[in-house]
Amino acid sequence: MPKEGSMGRRKFLAVIGGVVVLATVGSILGYIAFRRPQAQAGKKILLIFSYHSDYPWVVEETKGIEDTLKDKELVIEKFYMDTKRRTSPEWMEKVAEDAAMKIAEFSPDLVIVLDDNACELVAMKYAGKSLPFVFCGMNRDPKDYGFPAENITGVIERHYIKETIELLKRLIPNVKKAAIITDSNPTSIAFINRVKETALSVEILEFATNDFNAWKAKVRELQPQVDAIGLFTYHTIKESGQEESLPPDDVLQWTLENSKLPEFAFLDFSIKGGALCGVTLSGYEQGKTTAEIAIKILEGTKPGDIPIESPEKGNLMVNKKRAEELDIEISEDILKDAEIVYE
Repeated sequence: MPKEGSMGRRKFLAVIGGVVVLATVGSILGYIAFRRPQAQAGKKILLIFSYHSDYPWVVEETKGIEDTLKDKELVIEKFYMDTKRRTSPEWMEKVAEDAAMKIAEFSPDLVIVLDDNACELVAMKYAGKSLPFVFCGMNRDPKDYGFPAENITGVIERHYIKETIELLKRLIPNVKKAAIITDSNPTSIAFINRVKETALSVEILEFATNDFNAWKAKVRELQPQVDAIGLFTYHTIKESGQEESLPPDDVLQWTLENSKLPEFAFLDFSIKGGALCGVTLSGYEQGKTTAEIAIKILEGTKPGDIPIESPEKGNLMVNKKRAEELDIEISEDILKDAEIVYE
């Protein structure tokens, strides 16, 4: 029989050997993890926004992007084209040149362009080149811009048109005819075209203008003609002869004060601002999905291998204060399903 001391030494050596093996394996795994490609690695992202920094949709998009990228240790810079408030052809040409100059100066590893004007004025010029782009919040068909391209992919913005009409009819079952009024810009025109292509249970009239007097005249004209008014965007509306757009809240408040028709809307800031209801698109989800695509590209996936995406999450919203003003009762099933706004 082996001596007891000899057996003890063998057990001791076996334990030591196991520890050494585990330590070695742990070191190898740690090295592999350290060597694995990371999205952060000090890389640079440039965000080019079509609009201005405090535009509500931009605020949501930005939060979605920043929340998703916050732990990636990236260098991020922002450029705002301000094309909601400044819409002249001269401004568009100048700001497009400024954006190209910013790209050259910052030399980013990836560019995110947000909304249609940045797609048209900036990203289109880089299609097929080496610099990767991800677009966010595109209303028009990507093919209009020549996307996808080998270096460009992204996220399209598709509003909940049919779902919003269904919510309106849940609140007001006898609605048969409605009108959608909006400002006139590429985003709005793309939206109107999509409404025309959508089969709806309500007859829809469409009207687009950038002139505030024409907007006011149309709201008054519609009062006896339709059962409800739909609001898209009203951010490029101007007083006649003025260069800069009116504050959008002023346009919305005038509309609410001078209309006795229920409103439906497609963006949450309209309902928070006083419009009755809508199934709204989330700028946060748009930004989040865009940032997730950017991470994949920075980790080595080619943009051309990533399909264009469209977040599917919509949010039912009803403004209780406006419902009370219009003497509309909100049923229990809607109260259960929807986000209720009290402003």
